[in-house]
Amino acid sequence: MTRTIAIIAPLIDNSQFNLDFTVRLKDNDMDLSLALFYNIASGNYDPTVKDNTSQDNDIPSAGYYLQGILHANGYNTILTNKYDLETLKKLSEKDLFAVCVSTTMILTSDSFIGLNESIAKEIPGVPVISGGMFLWKHFQQYSRHLIKNEIYPLNEEIFFHPSNARKGINIMVVAEHGVASLLKVLDQLDRGSICSFDNIPNLCLQDSGEFRFTTREAENINYNDDFTRWDLIDEMPVKIPVRTSIGCPYRCGFCDFCMVFPRIFLRSVDSLKAELKMIKNRLKGNAAIIHVTDDNVFITSKRLFEVCNIFSTSGLANWLGFMRGGEYTREELKAIQNSGLRMGMIGVESGDQGQLDRMNKRQQVEKVKTGIEQLDDIGINTLMTFVIGFPGESLETLYNTTNFINGLNLSNLLSGYQAYPLLIHNLSDMAEPENREKWRIKGFMDKWSHLSMNSMEAHRACCKLFRDVRNIPYHYPGESHFFNRGMFSRDTLSELYKLRHQLTTEIMDIVPWEVHENTLKKMVSCMDLRAESVNVFHDALICRVS
Repeated sequence: MTRTIAIIAPLIDNSQFNLDFTVRLKDNDMDLSLALFYNIASGNYDPTVKDNTSQDNDIPSAGYYLQGILHANGYNTILTNKYDLETLKKLSEKDLFAVCVSTTMILTSDSFIGLNESIAKEIPGVPVISGGMFLWKHFQQYSRHLIKNEIYPLNEEIFFHPSNARKGINIMVVAEHGVASLLKVLDQLDRGSICSFDNIPNLCLQDSGEFRFTTREAENINYNDDFTRWDLIDEMPVKIPVRTSIGCPYRCGFCDFCMVFPRIFLRSVDSLKAELKMIKNRLKGNAAIIHVTDDNVFITSKRLFEVCNIFSTSGLANWLGFMRGGEYTREELKAIQNSGLRMGMIGVESGDQGQLDRMNKRQQVEKVKTGIEQLDDIGINTLMTFVIGFPGESLETLYNTTNFINGLNLSNLLSGYQAYPLLIHNLSDMAEPENREKWRIKGFMDKWSHLSMNSMEAHRACCKLFRDVRNIPYHYPGESHFFNRGMFSRDTLSELYKLRHQLTTEIMDIVPWEVHENTLKKMVSCMDLRAESVNVFHDALICRVS
């Protein structure tokens, strides 16, 4: 009998730490992109039509990878990124052999524990197997504590703290990769009451209220051969995650990626071509965009040309990816444009050079500015991210970051930004004893203080940054630059972004409807729509800064 396994791979953790300064529809939480605003104000909005830009149906790459592995090994699967009550109740009606939980996008112990408790309550009696980056990170933290407990105390932010051992979580695969252990666990579960997991390496089990770890066994994975089996996936997504490399050579002070992946691995040209060919064959001409999930897709100039050439010749020249800021040569820009890059997600982090130096970003403010302007000039969107509150942050550094964003000279207005209050990860350089002493750092994650700021002040600084940045819009995931450029002149588009920003601050300040109405009338006037159409927005908009 073929066994069915539910795969739960959350995209968004219950504990999110970036601030979303976006106006949304109260009824369905959709972001108020200019296209959506236009459709509503012109009477063409149909709430029953599926929003293809929504992240609700995005599934992390680990979910698809796991589905391919399980299908290749003879299991049926049900893949979802949701774990709300309705979803779990529907899963409980299936004859499930097991539930596999991917923790790639899980951020906190509380979220992980809560997810598992919800599964245990709604799907009782079904084994739950968890694995992924959250557990791997926390195991590395725990291992450092075991080796040097005085230097690395076992603080309560670390999942393997004894207080979490009584939470009833079934089986955990604790490894960078973990597939071999997972398949052995499933084989043992098939034995029923006589199954035993003691001889399976890289597991964490719970006995008598304590964590118990099985033997450690090194994994030897060839990532050129080990990629998602898109030919075995149930349904191809519109946004397809692909990893072209693993690891990042930079060691930014706030980031823990360099500890999680200390070795850099660049997939070969042949390996990438094989995966893209598999994707193209499976799509059968349907539209999709490739989401390159690397920490830094353009690690070197040579790699930039290599990756761009692969995409430009693949028949799938439509992609987005994460990259560092910096200016580009004419040849690099031509290669990027020909590759079909649609959005570059750039970790600017600060517009103050002193902050960048303290962060160990190893990039120059002016070159980052030039690079963003270059990409905009050739029609490529950029999403800039900023980390607010790193040690040394002050009114002056925040002023410089505000001026950096407002001072961008964008001919096509294709950039947006997001603000992230600093998180202090246990594996980052900020968690090292010498740095904690140097900056007088106390606390971890989103509860901290240091000599120049604390976490509450960082949150307020993000809000001030948003209010002060008026020339560049905050990031709206559903914004259609194709629609915006086709409908509005650059000057009109700039005015619409400013008016939406004004509307956002008004909603945040809870001003009377008459104030909103005036701003909305200006927006519909810019769009050449009827002024009375603004009535449809009465009591329909919200802004949750969360």
